[in-house]
Amino acid sequence: MQMKKNLLLLAFLTVTGISVAVSSGRYAEITNPKLTNINREPARATFTSFEDEQSALRNQRSSGSCYLSLNGKWKFNYVETLDERLRDFMNPSFDAGKWSDIIVPGNWERQGFGVPIYVNVSYEFISPGFPPYWDKPNPPYVPKDWNPTGTYRREFNLSGDWDGKEIFLSSDGAKGAAYYYINGSFVGMNKEAKVPARFNITPYVNKGKNVIAVQIHRLSDATYLEGQDFWRLSGFERDIYLYAQPKLRIQDFRVQTPLSKDYKDGLFSLDVNLDNMTGQPASGSVSYKIIGGNGKEIVSSQKKFNTVQDSAVIAFPVCRLTDVQHWTAETPNLYTLLLTLKDASGEILEATATKIGFRTIEIKDRRLLVNGQPILIKGVNLHEHDEITGHYVQEELMRKDFELFKRYNVNTVRTSHYPQQERFYELCDEYGIYVIDEANIESHGMWYDLRKGGTLGNNPDFIDAHLSRTMNLYERDKNHPSVIIWSLGNEAGNGICFYTTYRWLREQDTSRPIQYEQAWMQWNTDIFCPMYHTPAQIEAYANDPRADRPLILCEYAHAMGNSLGNFQDYWDVIHKYPILQGGCIWDWVDQGMLEHTKDGKKYWTYGGDYGGAGTPSDGIFCINGLVYPDRSVKPATEEMRKVYQNVRFVNFDPIKATVDVYNDFAFTNLNKYDFTYTIKGNGEKIYEGLFSVDVEPYQTKTVMLKNLPSSAPSSVDYQIVFEAKNRDTVPFIPVGYVIAHDQMAINTYQKEKAAFITPAKITEDANLIMASGKDFSVIVDKASGLLVSYEYKGKEYILSQYGPRPSFWRAPTDNDFGFKNFSVLKEWKKISEQLPVVKGINIDESNGTISCVYAYSKPFVEWKITYKVFDNGAVKVDNDIVTGNADFPFIPRVGLRMQLPVEFSQLTYYGRGPWENYSDRKTSCFIDKYSCKVSDLYEDYIRPQENNHRTDVRWFALENKKGAGLLVVADNALEMNVSNYPMEMLDSGEGRDDGRARLAHPEQRHMYDAVPQKLVDLFIDYRMTGIGGDNAWGLMPHEQYQVKPNVPMNYSFTFIPFGSKINPESLVREYN
Repeated sequence: MQMKKNLLLLAFLTVTGISVAVSSGRYAEITNPKLTNINREPARATFTSFEDEQSALRNQRSSGSCYLSLNGKWKFNYVETLDERLRDFMNPSFDAGKWSDIIVPGNWERQGFGVPIYVNVSYEFISPGFPPYWDKPNPPYVPKDWNPTGTYRREFNLSGDWDGKEIFLSSDGAKGAAYYYINGSFVGMNKEAKVPARFNITPYVNKGKNVIAVQIHRLSDATYLEGQDFWRLSGFERDIYLYAQPKLRIQDFRVQTPLSKDYKDGLFSLDVNLDNMTGQPASGSVSYKIIGGNGKEIVSSQKKFNTVQDSAVIAFPVCRLTDVQHWTAETPNLYTLLLTLKDASGEILEATATKIGFRTIEIKDRRLLVNGQPILIKGVNLHEHDEITGHYVQEELMRKDFELFKRYNVNTVRTSHYPQQERFYELCDEYGIYVIDEANIESHGMWYDLRKGGTLGNNPDFIDAHLSRTMNLYERDKNHPSVIIWSLGNEAGNGICFYTTYRWLREQDTSRPIQYEQAWMQWNTDIFCPMYHTPAQIEAYANDPRADRPLILCEYAHAMGNSLGNFQDYWDVIHKYPILQGGCIWDWVDQGMLEHTKDGKKYWTYGGDYGGAGTPSDGIFCINGLVYPDRSVKPATEEMRKVYQNVRFVNFDPIKATVDVYNDFAFTNLNKYDFTYTIKGNGEKIYEGLFSVDVEPYQTKTVMLKNLPSSAPSSVDYQIVFEAKNRDTVPFIPVGYVIAHDQMAINTYQKEKAAFITPAKITEDANLIMASGKDFSVIVDKASGLLVSYEYKGKEYILSQYGPRPSFWRAPTDNDFGFKNFSVLKEWKKISEQLPVVKGINIDESNGTISCVYAYSKPFVEWKITYKVFDNGAVKVDNDIVTGNADFPFIPRVGLRMQLPVEFSQLTYYGRGPWENYSDRKTSCFIDKYSCKVSDLYEDYIRPQENNHRTDVRWFALENKKGAGLLVVADNALEMNVSNYPMEMLDSGEGRDDGRARLAHPEQRHMYDAVPQKLVDLFIDYRMTGIGGDNAWGLMPHEQYQVKPNVPMNYSFTFIPFGSKINPESLVREYN
């Protein structure tokens, strides 16, 4: 196998002409897809060379004697075109003193040079009608008149410690076509951004001072293969450094660590590639040791070699290790592999160490298995993103992501759409994260037509480039246990290029499945991995007799803005069918760039915020993460955590006092966790119990519960909450952390008839209708039919006569914009902005009621609102609504809107919380009593939009600092939204087109555009349509979560004013 790999590699290098001299024309080089690099060393596994075994075991690259970092401050020159590029910058005598400074790594656009461009599908140089941008792509060519070029220089010093060694330059990730020079001599070139480019620079370096210079062109033929949905940036994105190895060195090694057929023992095999640059035959030995987590050696072996000429492969036979600890995402058991190379006299030439894990990945019976067990992919897609540096992500931020992954039940990352940096995979091994490892290939901007001029996936001129990227992916990451699936790329069509890469990858590695979304159900994917299939579509696949492989959604649940609706629905389907094995949410982090306003307020930018007229942009489409750019979580993150949890509480029976506990882990017994259940009545804790369970993976156990209310009156809302908590056995998760929870109703709550019976006195004049009593007054305007004043003990509850009025609109979410709600549903917005026609007002003094009928003609609505005023100041509000115009797909919301003075900004409510929730995203929100400031409810989405909604609300109270306020008690659960931000401030307006934000909507809205006002904007809603979550470019919320027109609706609630010495909860009890 190793010989076959080397022969294929040799053939590939010959075809692409990698080891060639610099060609005469720079433009010809950077537009030649067959020339992927010049003089680059063959790709290899990740490892660091050390001079002794102790250093190798510590494995601290930066402190090793064979390593020299070139990170830090460089001199930098920037030009916009290829013709303007400097020509003699590489000469040691060149004076770069007047150049700017730049920090490496770090994209130059984030350091004040050039323009960050965000586009999704298209290329960053395409903007029809705006030269020097092009009107359309023309692979492999790129513009000459706009090809930003950065030139870097710095000095470094070499001591004599590296004398007699081979010295290499490693640039772990430079975005653009990068040309490298040492002391004026050309070293090599590389076009691929996301893998190391290593060059042997031994002939060019000197003892003492040296000069390195690099010139990077933003655009090349490689740009056509790196058209991912992210910020298009340039420059160094990962570490750059020098390292030294002996002239007889370890060039590469391959580890294979499957389990035995019974999944008990580990089978270890090792191939070590040696490279001899001494100029004469060499002899010596290679040895390995496998060391357990306790530091004890488990096994070792040594093989001697003689007369190695230029290179050799030292193959160790398979070694069986009995009863090894297995590696999985739940049990990331790692061993240390120590490799030592010695010369003929036994002196150590080189040592290195890496972590290995024993596991088997396979597909059997249409299911993906790890160590013989089917697993569920509870994944996310991950772009490299730092809010400050761009695509340069440091370990501290990576670890922050990993800690969130473990706490929020994420077990898989798809490296969308390129290999992550090397340290990322080491952390995946350590933390226990499955990796779907994806090649740096996306040519979405060429679309998928197989004919000439269409997809690059079927363009023979690009075979070498596709194959190079696949080889680099595999060779670097082949030894990581966390890598369980290879991905050939993303949205790049199919055809000869991907047939070639699949065959090559399958020849190298039979131990992992290979997937590719654009292969669909063709032969060159082992997994059916569609993107954005709906729950109904994946269920249809599960029931299709032709389905012959597991389905894992490579992208789903597009988490753009206020999103992730119907996420629970996906997993209700997935849990039903073994062939459905999960997927990866799009995506993990909002790709917003941190900026500040002139007065210092921070905000995050998105596409279209940089550059002049015509700068390509796809608007806010890069803001679709589960977490914000600083990794703070959103309500959608909490929903994912709940749905992804690995313990399910099902079949709760309050009569039998039992619940079934289902173990969704694949390798973990639930006896590792502590379980509690808490019983509450109307939000007050009644009883808390403990239990433990011994449940193997994918099994269920019925648990008997104690102290459930034997006869639960319907006037008390009894709820039970189950929690599973980490004890001290799960790494990376704090002790006591809730890893799973759920809530069930013990009884059916039903509010009793109100205790208030005595009506208030009603009077009227030509303009107003007044109901009054001791300490209160209620005034309805006859002309508008609106409640314009509600006063109690000298306090006015209605601000500027903005009393309850019908509302059918919400500030559009990003998903709303996706299906163009501003066009499809615009009539509902129009009528929400105008006062209704008053068809009639009726007064019944005998029972203290004032009824008003509102009417709208287009769309047709008739809304009857009845105020029943009691002598204590309470007002019961009955609403009967009829809507016509069934041709409108749905209504954004149906409710009443009013505004209160800002002093009433303390909220207490009984309903779902603690974070915002909607009809299609409330699985993570439990019914309970919550209290907070109104200002704390606001969810500061990067583009202002609908937020902070609450569902299943029984009652809520708004109070001032003295404790006086207004209580609202629902007859049946309603929905509520209260904010210091008026809805209009959160509405980005009609005509928004994020597909071309630079042209359609130059006035982009950001966090700072929403400013809290001195008011309380309150919606008391019958229902609001769900927010949706399948995608953000056309699909509407699912029908069961839509508020449908042409359906009679009615709901009722009661206003109850209270003074400063009254607890509103006591009024709730009294009212009930």
